[in-house]
Amino acid sequence: MTDTSSQTTVSFADLPVTDTGHIRKRLRPRPSRRRFMGSVLGAGAAVGLGSLFLVNKAADTAQAAYWQDWTSTNTGPCDPVTGYARNHTENGIMCGPSPMCTSRSCCWKYRNGAGNLVGWHKNAPGSTGYYTHRPDDCWQGTYDSWQWKFSDGNTYRCSDGWTCSASGACSKSICPWAV
Repeated sequence: MTDTSSQTTVSFADLPVTDTGHIRKRLRPRPSRRRFMGSVLGAGAAVGLGSLFLVNKAADTAQAAYWQDWTSTNTGPCDPVTGYARNHTENGIMCGPSPMCTSRSCCWKYRNGAGNLVGWHKNAPGSTGYYTHRPDDCWQGTYDSWQWKFSDGNTYRCSDGWTCSASGACSKSICPWAV
């Protein structure tokens, strides 16, 4: 057992007062040169990657703005009364005067990128040759695609392109994509 009568008691008022700024400064660890440089380099890398993301996003936006789509199914090339769409919607399988890829092998099905947009004629190699997009080849040389409401009740985006064989012979083709 310990004798408590010989111990002195200290109250809170008996404690010395010190400068709180000095205590904070001593308790806050100073970063080493290595930690400081690592933080600076990490922040620089984050800013660099962020700017690359913004540049890629701006490029995708600019590319999407370039691809013009005629969306009216009642006027323009898709006019069901006087336009060339008048004879091609009864079966729901024609999409203009060029042959249509009914298998959608000429349509881009993956994520946007590499000069391609989902649901448009692709610019890419295929199993039997390659495909290219025909820009500005629709409706007075301004649009890249048009939309038709077919007899099956669906509205399709029909984008123009070329289907080329391995030997280099190319023929016009149309990618039909339900929108």
